[in-house]
Parts: sequence; C-alpha cells; structure tokens
Amino acid sequence: MLRKLEKTLFSKPVEESGMILGVVIVNIIHLSDLHIGKSKNLEKSHIIVDWILENQKLHQTRLVIISGDLVDDGEVWQFEMAGGLISRLKDAGYLVLVAPGNHDYGPDGYREDLASKRAFREMISPVEEYPALFLESGQAFVLLDSMEEEMERREVWGAQGCLGIDQLQRLDLLLDELAENPAVENIVLVLHHHPFDYLFYHGLRDHADLKGVISRREGQAPRVNALLFGHKHLDHRFNDPEDNKEELFGIDLIYASGQTVERDKDGKMTLPVIDLEEKTIQRFLIS
Repeated sequence: MLRKLEKTLFSKPVEESGMILGVVIVNIIHLSDLHIGKSKNLEKSHIIVDWILENQKLHQTRLVIISGDLVDDGEVWQFEMAGGLISRLKDAGYLVLVAPGNHDYGPDGYREDLASKRAFREMISPVEEYPALFLESGQAFVLLDSMEEEMERREVWGAQGCLGIDQLQRLDLLLDELAENPAVENIVLVLHHHPFDYLFYHGLRDHADLKGVISRREGQAPRVNALLFGHKHLDHRFNDPEDNKEELFGIDLIYASGQTVERDKDGKMTLPVIDLEEKTIQRFLIS
C-alpha cells in the first residue's frame, strides 16, 4: 500500500486553462514512437503533421499527445529536428504534450544518459517534475515519466521503465484532488512504457504498483478515464471480450498506440483520434 503524501504538492485548486483557439477539446490525436533520427522517420512525421494541419475538420481537435520515443537516440540534433516538427503544430495553435520514452533518454533505448534527459527538458518539454498536469476544456491530462526511477537502476541493460515510489505517490494524491474538482470531466493518463508487457527486459518494472494507484475503487467513479501509452509498436485497445482490462481496472479506455510512422502493407500510416465523450477511437490512414 502506498503511503499518502502530505497535501502540499497540489494544494492549489486546478483551474480551467481555456480553449485552444476557440476549440473545445474532446478529441485527442495520439502519436507515439516517432523515433526521429532513424531512417526516414522525420520525413514521415512531417507527412503526418501535414495531414493534421490540413484536416482539422475531420479530426476536430487542436491537441496532440505523443507518448514517448519522440527521437531515436536522445541526441541534440534529433531533438532539434523534432522541435521543428512540434513548432509547426504549435505555430498553428495546437497544444502538444510529450511524455518521455526510453529512446528520448539515451542511445539505443537502453543506455540511459542524463545529458539526453536534460536535452529533452530544454528542447522538447520543460516539465521538471512528474506527474505533470495540463487542464483544457475540462479534460485533465496527466503525463508520467516512466524513466524516472529507471535512470537510477542500471544493473540490467534493457528497455525497461520504472516510475518509482515517489512519482506514484504524487500521482495517487493528484488523482484524489482531481476527483474532488467539479471542473474535471475526464482524467487522461499518459506514459510511454506498456503496463501490460511483462518481458523483464522490456516492460514497466512497477506496473503492478501503477495499476494499484489507478484502478477504480469499489462504488466510486473511475480514477482514470483514459490510459494511453506506446513502446511496443502495436496498436491495441484493451477491451477484448475474453480479456477486458478496461472492465478489470475500471478505466473507460485503455489504448496502446502503434508506431505512428510505421507503414502497413498498403503503405499507409495509422493516426488514431480518441473521442473522450464517446470513449471511441477513430483511425485515419495516411499515405
């Protein structure tokens, strides 16, 4: 059982930050694992951004979430290219939220480097402590750093993640406070590592602790309405009739984005748009 922190970290009330260019946010564009700096992923990422900018009437949002592995090796030159991509969206009035992944924090995704972590913060996202909260149109978006504790655990090389007890305690407290705020309609939790991939060299080490924090309490509303992540490069919603993890954990929508820049056999890339009102996913195919 996680001990409760003193209620000091999030003592200020959460306030509505307003609409982005007059657009009420109920949809999310979910990108993941762009791995900019590898192969032709930058070119393909710009094609994706082109589609987003040209098809606002289709996806009906100004919010883009990237669930980690924005770049491939945590190099400054890769962050520079990724920053240019993100600037195109921001200049058009989009809010872009990026959670860090293992490739963002070091070469090859398994050699953690504090210099890469600093570059991510300075060039991509200025968040200094996670969970990080963003509130738009009544939707609370909470980003986690699934590399926070992993940076201190270098005894095994691999692509594991670990949130750590301190971050999980802060998350527990934040979810309590959001539940008490009438302005919050949905809570969307975003991290990189896949909490249902149990390979010891690839998964989230403390996945069981995370599930203990975010699972619905009996007789109460969901603690988290949508759980989004990437890492495994496999598009999947966890509502299978035989193994319904959404029902098991009391979360309205659990979704792993695939690698957005990966093309299918027909040469198409898949861009998922999540509807927070209907709790549905619409997948657009991009050439």
